[in-house]
Amino acid sequence: MSGKKIIVLSGGTSAEREVSLKSGSQIHSALIELGHQVELEDLLAINQINHLKKNVEVFIALHGFEGESGILQDKLTNLGIDYFGSNAQGCINTWNKANCKKILIENGINTPKFLTTKNIKAMEFPSDIFLKNGFYIKPSEEGSSIDTFAVKSNEEFKSLKQNLVNPEREFLIEETINGREFTVSVLKGRCLAPLEIIPASGIYDYHAKYIAEDTIIQKAQLEPDQIKLLCDIALKACTVCECKDWARVDVMQNEDGKFYVLEINTVPGMTDHSLFPAAAKISGLSFNELVHEIISDA
Repeated sequence: MSGKKIIVLSGGTSAEREVSLKSGSQIHSALIELGHQVELEDLLAINQINHLKKNVEVFIALHGFEGESGILQDKLTNLGIDYFGSNAQGCINTWNKANCKKILIENGINTPKFLTTKNIKAMEFPSDIFLKNGFYIKPSEEGSSIDTFAVKSNEEFKSLKQNLVNPEREFLIEETINGREFTVSVLKGRCLAPLEIIPASGIYDYHAKYIAEDTIIQKAQLEPDQIKLLCDIALKACTVCECKDWARVDVMQNEDGKFYVLEINTVPGMTDHSLFPAAAKISGLSFNELVHEIISDA
């Protein structure tokens, strides 16, 4: 049998487990159709990879801590096993949103102003002037917009604090950028078609991402010079954060046309509702072609 020997790691134990399982299943199917020798493994503990042999390559479809913090990439490197996607340092640079934003700021890339707290339940309504028009609260780590909320009043803040899935972690308090939301999928050093996200609820949370049928995902309607600027920003963000192979950059554009990078995802979702495959499709790539490019040596 020809083709690569590939292990797809998905699942895990994070809050993003179900999304990861769906991503892994679709990647697994695509790789089989592409003619590779593929196994799909639900990674429930990091030491599960100790049995892997050096003649296999790993496609990481794990979202959350196991797949995006750098711990898995570091372990694979130490075992001498090749994998696709960003290395440990690239994941470390982007996993914690506050740390990622600091790197962006140091390199002249706009990002919304923010502060962090490790005790969200005890936190009083922030009085910082840059938060006066409202703010978002989101975990400094994890993704899929779990525990992400828009806040405009003290009453909302008090209520939301009581309804967090996991309040015992660091949270990011980020200024609201009123305007349009875009996402740029970066594949092997180039941008796929930027997408604009228009959630009916006004916030692209877990429900809007994976459940709602009325979230609008469309090709970004921007002037060519704005498309180029948006792509240049996304590429620079990936470069300074040391991302490799593929990543997704989420961006806001304020009412004056200024772009702000929100975060970078080093293991983007690959489900039917996910943005990276949607960008690939608009760019003329089928799902299988997208997977082929991710694992390509070129």
